[in-house]
Amino acid sequence: MTIFENNTTTVNSVFLPLGYVDVGATLDGGQSFRWWQEDTGGYRGVVGRRVVNVSEVGGGVVVTPRDDNGVKGLEHSMMEYFGQDQDIDGFRSKFGDDPCLGPAVRGYPGLRVLRQDPWECLFSFITSSTSNIPRIKLNVGSAAEQLGFSIGPEVRDVTFPEPEVVAEAGEQFLRNLGFGFRAKYLVPAAEAVSLGQLKLTDLREATYADAREALVALYGVGEKVADCVLAFSLDKSESFIVDRHILRALRKWYKLPEKASLTYAADWARDYFGNHSALANQYMFHRERLARRASEWGGSHVERALPEDEA
Repeated sequence: MTIFENNTTTVNSVFLPLGYVDVGATLDGGQSFRWWQEDTGGYRGVVGRRVVNVSEVGGGVVVTPRDDNGVKGLEHSMMEYFGQDQDIDGFRSKFGDDPCLGPAVRGYPGLRVLRQDPWECLFSFITSSTSNIPRIKLNVGSAAEQLGFSIGPEVRDVTFPEPEVVAEAGEQFLRNLGFGFRAKYLVPAAEAVSLGQLKLTDLREATYADAREALVALYGVGEKVADCVLAFSLDKSESFIVDRHILRALRKWYKLPEKASLTYAADWARDYFGNHSALANQYMFHRERLARRASEWGGSHVERALPEDEA
């Protein structure tokens, strides 16, 4: 039975008119960590208390429930999740001729910045410290499976645990799950949120500077983790995340000094890219990652790199 036709919402699915979205790169490219590709197509994950499949279609994406709860409320929640208010067209127009972003926008046109649950996002990026995407997915997924509750037929169909649940579980529990030294940062963060000392959703209304200050006040949260949370959950489009790969790209394309620090680079990028900083960051990161894979791994990865980046 066809559940989706003519770009319309049906009783079994919801169409989101977002334009072209590269679902894989957006959902499973380092912003969020609880999405998995399904054999039948699309990506399966949990948003709030709903289990959904998200698939690419002409003109947008189609969202199909996987939890037998129907489509009520999905259009609103998923449009928010995909950051419906992003100025994609303005970004493309302004940076179409940029030496780094121009080719990236033309070669990878479907990237978006997600608007995730702030607590899950904070937990995930504290977990990301000195890690990689597969391991982060393993850690975050194990915490959800152990401490969340089931809302669907598969093991991964679970809610993300509330901060008070993580706080009560404690540091040793997280260490036993494989979080290592990150556990000693996660529990204080959970305590701060659960006790109301840090009101994450209120930071959406705060200035970028004030929201960032509140996050870096947490034990073990540095500027990079804070900027990830600000960009991917707290509506701070001026946030720009700098790691060693982005720093290398900024030096290459924008002639930042070789001795530029991560902090200097982030400040420079926010000034240069303005309210398009988070989008610029994602396009730059995606281009650099695929170019690096093509150079180091070769094979099919070469086809995914931009022609300008071929060795």
